[in-house]
Amino acid sequence: MKILIVDNDVSVATTIKSALGLKPSYEVEIALNAKEALKNLKSNIYDLLLVDFMMPEINGIELCKIMLEDSKTKNTPVIIVSALPISSKAFQEANGNFNKLANIKDLLEKPFGVADLLQKVEKILGK
Repeated sequence: MKILIVDNDVSVATTIKSALGLKPSYEVEIALNAKEALKNLKSNIYDLLLVDFMMPEINGIELCKIMLEDSKTKNTPVIIVSALPISSKAFQEANGNFNKLANIKDLLEKPFGVADLLQKVEKILGK
């Protein structure tokens, strides 16, 4: 299973990669921003993306919307990773109807436990 982590925080991205590395069947790559992720998506097919919500230039929700416009990526599932509490007013106001985007399959709030991360990933990948 090929997974792309999209997060501008290198330490968070490498932590997620290390956690996913506990499962030898996962091939994990990192993109440090949405533009890099879009470049990777042009040349690779991923089974799942873990996308940071707050990134400069193109945020996680905007990346998901761009993916939905491309027939190659519109069905790729996404887990949004957020430092903002998902239930917070700021998150809800900033994202309006993000939960109506078909490619967003789950949300993961920072800080998160490795078990929670792996459970969400396995649920989406059908493990």
